[in-house]
Amino acid sequence: FPDRFVYSFPFADGPYLCSQASGGKLTHFAHPSTYHALDLDCPVGSVVLAIEDGVVKEVRDEEKASGIDVRNFFRWNQVTVQQRDGSLAEYVHIQAGSASSRVKVGDFVRRGQPICCSGDVGFCPTPHLHLEVHLEEGSTAPSVPFGFTSARGAFRCEEGQWYTAAGLTPAPGSDSQTRS
Repeated sequence: FPDRFVYSFPFADGPYLCSQASGGKLTHFAHPSTYHALDLDCPVGSVVLAIEDGVVKEVRDEEKASGIDVRNFFRWNQVTVQQRDGSLAEYVHIQAGSASSRVKVGDFVRRGQPICCSGDVGFCPTPHLHLEVHLEEGSTAPSVPFGFTSARGAFRCEEGQWYTAAGLTPAPGSDSQTRS
């Protein structure tokens, strides 16, 4: 992936399972706008951090519908941040009321700043943070591949693997040594 789109991890703790990555077979494959999105499974209420410095462009956190019912497909909550590199990061399925209590449109946010809490709002088989990056605004704007930075170097999340801000990590309860 291009070095240009490497950001900090959206959580301070973990580990978190990447349940869908680029081209994910549940929903990400279906449209260019979500193709390169990541889903990181996490408990409802996990604090989500800004992945880069930027300005809040949208805060939507009033929805409460949840589950895999097709009626929930377009009923999500989100925060959108225009990042300092010009890209737009969308944090989706966030907990109702969790963003508007922390940020508002026009606020400048810093990398690592809490901006909302994860949730299960909208079409969600499990509670998770859906994160995608775009180069232009609009519901049909294609997403772009992106990764995260750590002391061990840049990494990209892959479906079925566990991650923290340090990168790939063994699954909880695993006897494996930390992978690099």
